[in-house]
Amino acid sequence: MRRRRVWFVSTVAVIAAVGIITAVVVRRTTPVPAPRPALQAAETGTVAFLMEQQWAVRMMLAKAEPATVARQITATGRVVPAPGYHAVVAPPVGGLLDGGQLPRVGQTVARGQVLAVLRQTPTASEAAQIATSQAQADIERARLEAERRRLGESVRETELRLNHTRVEFERAQRLYERKAYSRRQVEEAEVAYRAAEVAHAGAMAQRDVLRDSRIAALGTSVTYTVHAPITGTVALVGKAAGEQVAPGQAIMELVNLDVVWVEVPIFEQDLARLGPNVRALFNTPASPGREFAGRLIDLGAVINRESRSATLVFEVPNRERTLRIGQQANVRLDAGERIEALMIPKQAVIEAEGKRFVYVLRSGEEFERREVTLGDEHGDRVAVLQGLKAGERVVTQGAWQLRQHELRPSAPGAHTHET
Repeated sequence: MRRRRVWFVSTVAVIAAVGIITAVVVRRTTPVPAPRPALQAAETGTVAFLMEQQWAVRMMLAKAEPATVARQITATGRVVPAPGYHAVVAPPVGGLLDGGQLPRVGQTVARGQVLAVLRQTPTASEAAQIATSQAQADIERARLEAERRRLGESVRETELRLNHTRVEFERAQRLYERKAYSRRQVEEAEVAYRAAEVAHAGAMAQRDVLRDSRIAALGTSVTYTVHAPITGTVALVGKAAGEQVAPGQAIMELVNLDVVWVEVPIFEQDLARLGPNVRALFNTPASPGREFAGRLIDLGAVINRESRSATLVFEVPNRERTLRIGQQANVRLDAGERIEALMIPKQAVIEAEGKRFVYVLRSGEEFERREVTLGDEHGDRVAVLQGLKAGERVVTQGAWQLRQHELRPSAPGAHTHET
């Protein structure tokens, strides 16, 4: 019994020793796998980007999709006041500014609001002549009364004309909406209405001047009230209370930014490329990420002799007051010609060393840097003329991080998402 126990223990010890020796030999002879290195860019422009790295930068892709797009004409324009939305306040009579403080720059005023009061006082010689020549004063009163009646008739006539053109303009708008009128007919009706407004305002101003001046023949001091011709914001104040104002001299300038115009110079050789329905899209340096759309007002009937360009005018709604008078506008006009191109998001394009390129997905963790030739921009997308094939997927979000990784390794991330 004792011999069997000794034999069993010896056998177990031998087996354990053999196992330990075998493990040590295998460990020494088996090569230890090296850690997976960060993959570098190949000379061919192929870049390896691990799934973990893709997840870290929230990478997104987009397909290059074929589309028929209009060729575009680019130009630099400027924002200008629209007629009827800009006024220089210059009274037809002279005098001293009275009646308190003038409106300040940036203040909003309503149409018809009192802006200033001019006090007119005859000189001593004029008062003496009036006092000693009552007969002349009576003649002057009679003349002024006749002039007052004439101007009153003129005001009534211009008011009737204004009401008539307003009705015609509203009728033209309704017919245009029903496609019974052309855009030109609507614009002609609007021009007639605006002209009638100006004529009526001029007649009323002449009548008011005469009404305030009737007392001048008696040698007393008279006042003339200056009213705001439009609703708008005070853009400039050229006088202060107590200063002398000459007839026709500007006191202040008003501008209404609800509607503005954009003037765009187009070279003579590009005019023939414009389509039948010209549409303008533009942005400004102050709002580079926002696009504005303009409605064509004037195609430009005159070619500038020096620049050989015609000025197109577009009307732009501006309720948010985003556009300011005098701003530069980067304008894109659709030409009549159409081309086939691949469209990708502008976000996918990277510019470096005077070249433009994108990263194209080749496999799950492999991307190819591809130089491309770009065409016109269309909103947030751009046309690719050369360098891509339809259906290929390019990196949008994460393209810049992929570029940095190509230059030197970056931190790892995870999965790819497709837009």
